[in-house]
Amino acid sequence: MRQVFNDDSLAGIWSRFKTGDQEAFAILYNQHVDKLYSYGTKICNDEDAVKDSLQELFLELFLKRDKIKVSPENLKLYLTLALKRSLVKKLQSGRKLIHGFNETVDFEPLYSIEFQIIEQERDREINQKVLSALNQLPAKQKEALYLRFNESLEYPEIAAILEITVESVRKQVHRALKTVREIIGKEPHVFMFALFSKSR
Repeated sequence: MRQVFNDDSLAGIWSRFKTGDQEAFAILYNQHVDKLYSYGTKICNDEDAVKDSLQELFLELFLKRDKIKVSPENLKLYLTLALKRSLVKKLQSGRKLIHGFNETVDFEPLYSIEFQIIEQERDREINQKVLSALNQLPAKQKEALYLRFNESLEYPEIAAILEITVESVRKQVHRALKTVREIIGKEPHVFMFALFSKSR
């Protein structure tokens, strides 16, 4: 007789998943797949490769659920890191490089904060300054900002994904924000940094 679960908490869903419950697996999949896909397409411009990596990632998650030592609270970090490693491996082996692969892949995030500015402020000059500032950031700084503000990850989680120290992550974010501020200047529309200030 199939066991019935009524616990819809994160721990409950995770417990059900660990027993092989397909409904719980579907819940976890739906909770994470869209953001993982969005993140993956910033690393690799081959959408099919991203989809393949996601399929492999979730298949492995289900098949090895008994062996995976991760708490449900850390699942997002685990999946993000696993996806990045899978895509980087594909990029290296298949030579599907984006402007060349070095210590990090080029990272072109679509900033939600950028959309807020464009929607709320139609001044073309200001918008161009914002876009120009974001585009001038090094790849690792772009990725650090994306993970911090779009994905709301904490510094230790970002450090694990970027494979650098927490202090290095803080420096990357600080330098990125400083660069953007310097490029934009003292415009009155830099309310965008009100959002950034929560990270300090």
